[in-house]
Amino acid sequence: MSSPKLIISKIKNLIKRFFSAFFDFFKKFCFFNSKKSVKKNEQIELDKKLVLSLSKSRIPSLKQLKYIKKYLSSGEIWLMRISFAIIIFSLLFSGVFFYFNNLQTVAAQGGEYVEGLVGSPQYINPLYCSVSDVDNDISRLIYSSLFKRGKNGELVKDLVESYEIDKDGKIYTFSIKNDARWHDGSNLTVDDIIFTFNAIKNKEYKSTLRNSFAGVDIEKIDNTSIKFILSDPYAAFLEILTFGVLPSNIWAQIPPETAMHAELNLKPVGSGLYKFEKLVKEKVGNIREYYLAINKDYYAGEPNVNLVFKFFSDYDEAVLALNNNLIDGISYLPQDYKKEIVSPNTLNFYKLFLPQLTLIFFNQQNNPALADKSVRQALAYSVDRNESINNILEGNAYVVDSPILPNSFAYFNDIKKYDYNLAKSGELLESVDWKISEITEEDVREAEISLGGEEGTEDEAEEESGNDALMKQAEAVLSLGEGKWRQKDGNYLVLRLVTVERNENEQIVKAIKSYWEAIGVKTIVEVFPITEIRDKIIKDRNFDALFYGQVVGSDPDPYAFWHSSQTGEDGFNIANFTNKEVDQLLEDARTISNIEERREKYKQFQEIISEEIPAMFLYSPVYTYIQSNSLKGFDVKNIFLPRDRFANINEWYIKVKKKLVWSEKEKAQ
Repeated sequence: MSSPKLIISKIKNLIKRFFSAFFDFFKKFCFFNSKKSVKKNEQIELDKKLVLSLSKSRIPSLKQLKYIKKYLSSGEIWLMRISFAIIIFSLLFSGVFFYFNNLQTVAAQGGEYVEGLVGSPQYINPLYCSVSDVDNDISRLIYSSLFKRGKNGELVKDLVESYEIDKDGKIYTFSIKNDARWHDGSNLTVDDIIFTFNAIKNKEYKSTLRNSFAGVDIEKIDNTSIKFILSDPYAAFLEILTFGVLPSNIWAQIPPETAMHAELNLKPVGSGLYKFEKLVKEKVGNIREYYLAINKDYYAGEPNVNLVFKFFSDYDEAVLALNNNLIDGISYLPQDYKKEIVSPNTLNFYKLFLPQLTLIFFNQQNNPALADKSVRQALAYSVDRNESINNILEGNAYVVDSPILPNSFAYFNDIKKYDYNLAKSGELLESVDWKISEITEEDVREAEISLGGEEGTEDEAEEESGNDALMKQAEAVLSLGEGKWRQKDGNYLVLRLVTVERNENEQIVKAIKSYWEAIGVKTIVEVFPITEIRDKIIKDRNFDALFYGQVVGSDPDPYAFWHSSQTGEDGFNIANFTNKEVDQLLEDARTISNIEERREKYKQFQEIISEEIPAMFLYSPVYTYIQSNSLKGFDVKNIFLPRDRFANINEWYIKVKKKLVWSEKEKAQ
């Protein structure tokens, strides 16, 4: 038996012989193949030279390419296939990458947006449109102005190229754009601006803007420049330069005294984004549809969609039309109508901050009882504003106590406030001798008899008819009915509360009626269509109390609403409030550029208003604007007037297209 050492030694020798034999074979094989390879390569080179000598071109033809498999080895053919696959994949990848990074979906011109408005157009004319939201909306789209509102409520230049204000704040110099055109193709010039301004100031035109430009004159510098000269500095002057500009070559031919009756008020010629196309009337003459076409010559870029407005007598009609897909949106949706929308998922509901005050104006001249400050204060204490906001408006509003909104630098918080306090209300009425007097069922029966009611005898009626005082008393008892009512010197405290015909308004005034009658004040509610409220109620101040909204500007200046010069049928001082101290404060505040000094003036103004309470300040609502979600691009947050919802209408679109973009700057745009 062999020892382990011997075995190991034999194994080592065997391994050495194996590797020695393997290396000898490898050397012989390589040498053989090397010689063979050299000979093969030499033959290939000779074949190449022969082919090239016979070919007219070094680039193979399509016929020659079919022999490529014979020319290339199988390995080279596979390498070529793989290379082609990589190239094709790379091209596809690059194409997809380019598509998603350099081809963008952008707005395209085309399509039609149909919006419903409650009311009817009458004066699509900058001189008169401020009274009606419908007129104001359409006028904003047809006419250009010196300044307009941006989508965040900011004041931006429109026709103005640049401007300067002198150090005294009395001279404003403007350079005007030279590429604006009227819809009839003629050029807009500074002469048109001067004509419009002079028309506003001309009494014969009866413009609703006239009082805003008292003490302001205009001068032409050259063909592209004008200046406004103010008798006194006015800190918010730029804010009122948002009026539309009229074409002088057309309007100069119309006498001022007949301007309100001109056909141009309904078929206007402007220079804005849109131009009048046509209107459709009912057989009775009411305008039902109003068509606007894109202004292809607009100096600031064309909008994308054509516009159609349809007009309705109330919100019931408008919502029904929306549910039946007859319109694509509604200019404003009262809160209580939201539940009437059939397909809310197909709509966008935009909640816009609107600097609007909702008030109850007191007419002290129309109702002697309201001339007493204590009565007005008692009425204010008796209303629970928070309950109305929470239950009726579903929280879409907030309480206000002042003619200046809380987000203004001029707002003063520590004024007298009228939080709900029935006890305080009763004390105030008692202090000025408005005592509770109960009318019973028997009193009502006796009044009916006195007035010749069916249950009285003829002799009893004749006996009472000779006494006028008793007759009036009986009429008052019958009109009041059973209950506990306030009486003074034989007269009952009765108020006629008026508002615009709108379900939301009617619910709130109904609640106010219940509050006032709870303290013994008989309240008669009357509702008028929005188309009649101006001429039948506001113009002649035909109300005791008016529940109405008041839109304030971005600047806190409330001169137009509370200065005594703004009373009367053409003024916005609806309460006809007159106070010499308030007049002076408002006159001073609007001429001061120093914010701290202005704030002090407005503080004193708010203190007087809260004490005198010519109107009850209720709440500031949220403006709900709805559109079909097929319309894209709406991006407005804050508005000062309902018309400002069109601030970025040039970005709205329905149709889209693909656009090739190259630079990062283009992509960002």
